[in-house]
Amino acid sequence: MLTLGLNVENILRAENPFSRMNPEGHITASGLVIQHNKVLLIFHPYIKQWFQPGGHIDEGESPCEAAIREVYEETGLVCALDSDDLGLIDIDVHEIPANPQKGEGSHLHIDLLYRLKLLRKEDPSEEIAFGWFSFDQIESARIQRALTRLNQAPRASSNSVSS
Repeated sequence: MLTLGLNVENILRAENPFSRMNPEGHITASGLVIQHNKVLLIFHPYIKQWFQPGGHIDEGESPCEAAIREVYEETGLVCALDSDDLGLIDIDVHEIPANPQKGEGSHLHIDLLYRLKLLRKEDPSEEIAFGWFSFDQIESARIQRALTRLNQAPRASSNSVSS
């Protein structure tokens, strides 16, 4: 298990906190897309759980641009920052398990979550399962926290999707 506080501090003090080359972790970005009272989630092929789309921040890219790009690559949905919000709606620190196939040890992601609005649908560049889930299907504490901040708190249900 990683030492959370020390690792986060080291990541934030790194010359490039977005770089995947930081062995302790890096800053990532994700997008919360809500359409017709449903939340867009992808099924992560390695972790085997439903999450909001997101990923690594490329060189020269802002975190918000990365969130928009990741949503597009993973789902084919073209989005923009939701102008009704101030942008960043949540920050979450979570451990990513080691992935020997990629030569990666366990590390931290400091993920910045942005509220995005859907503009149009195109073909995704990646083949990742995704779907729209009603608020009461969401078990993820992080997404619930974000929905609460947006005054769209989910209700409890036994038909929930955990992430």
